[in-house]
Amino acid sequence: MISRLLISKSVEARLEEIQKILKESNLSTNHPDLLYFPYDSKLGIAEARKIKEHFSLKPYSAKGRAVVLEDASLLTHEAQNALLKTLEEPPESAILILAAPSDVKLLPTILSRCQVIRLQTMNHEPITMNYSSDMDKLLTSSIEERFEYIEKLKDRKEFLHALVFYFHQKLASHLTSGNTKFVKELLQAEEWANQNVNIRAILEYLMLVVPSKL
Repeated sequence: MISRLLISKSVEARLEEIQKILKESNLSTNHPDLLYFPYDSKLGIAEARKIKEHFSLKPYSAKGRAVVLEDASLLTHEAQNALLKTLEEPPESAILILAAPSDVKLLPTILSRCQVIRLQTMNHEPITMNYSSDMDKLLTSSIEERFEYIEKLKDRKEFLHALVFYFHQKLASHLTSGNTKFVKELLQAEEWANQNVNIRAILEYLMLVVPSKL
């Protein structure tokens, strides 16, 4: 089974989707085949080992064992690296649900091994459509043309959201074509925006490092 990553800033939305998936598999939060980490859990290398050990055991009564992390963004980089093989090759009938407010703190290698489900993308999809043709042109534009485009933007924050969503949709393409560095830059840009860094400065930086082709 493919590992799932649920992305939403809404805790309620994440918990609702988690419960929906568990219910479909006839699992409850206190089921012996479920290892459940609440949102305030410590998620270091020790917890990563617990997850691997949990999946190595045969299920008691369910079809397969399950693991839920209410906030996977708390995983240390060491723990994320330790879970890569489990994410890539989960045991048969296993259920692995990662939930997080954003993917900023998650490694690109983690994202590439999960089915990413953005629970609140509807607000960004129409925005992305407004800019999609411009983004295609920017990939082949010069640095000067890119900067000129940013300067003329009426809503730079809206464009940043659209840019992030646009490239997230093409994440698999980035990883296979060797553009993992830009994916990391994009995740960092989201974090900067959340820290109230000047949006124009963020966009100009991204225009310097954006790949010329996907």
